[in-house]
Amino acid sequence: MATMISNKNQANRAKLYATALSFLGVDASPKDLAIDDLGCADSVSSIILNCFGPILRYSVSTAEMFNLLNASPDFVRTKTPSFGDIIISPTGKGKSAAMPNGHVGIVGEGEEIMSNSSATGLWTNNYTIASWVARYRDKGGYPIYFFRKV
Repeated sequence: MATMISNKNQANRAKLYATALSFLGVDASPKDLAIDDLGCADSVSSIILNCFGPILRYSVSTAEMFNLLNASPDFVRTKTPSFGDIIISPTGKGKSAAMPNGHVGIVGEGEEIMSNSSATGLWTNNYTIASWVARYRDKGGYPIYFFRKV
């Protein structure tokens, strides 16, 4: 049973990773329900919807997305991130007034992270796990959570 669950988790991670890769260099949330400066949850919601259908309520807020992922039977929290996992530092949980907004993205290979670029509104490889930790945990005081599709 554990092997079957593990294989399903790996297939789901691979599917989410491939979908995220397909959006590199384009606007992953072209309806712009959130402005590009705050479009990370909008983009990740769009990618999840494109990949798995409406399994998670569409969100434009990292705080709401964290709560949805945490309560969803379709996602589990993991401490050992791998490609295709979601990384999130939810708004409202940071301790730095200089950094009022959290961020969400999808882990790629080699610990790269794909997320919405506030500067361009495009889905890009713009972090690594180490640079995310330096920015959101060390500078912003945010917790970092990883979620995996089951």
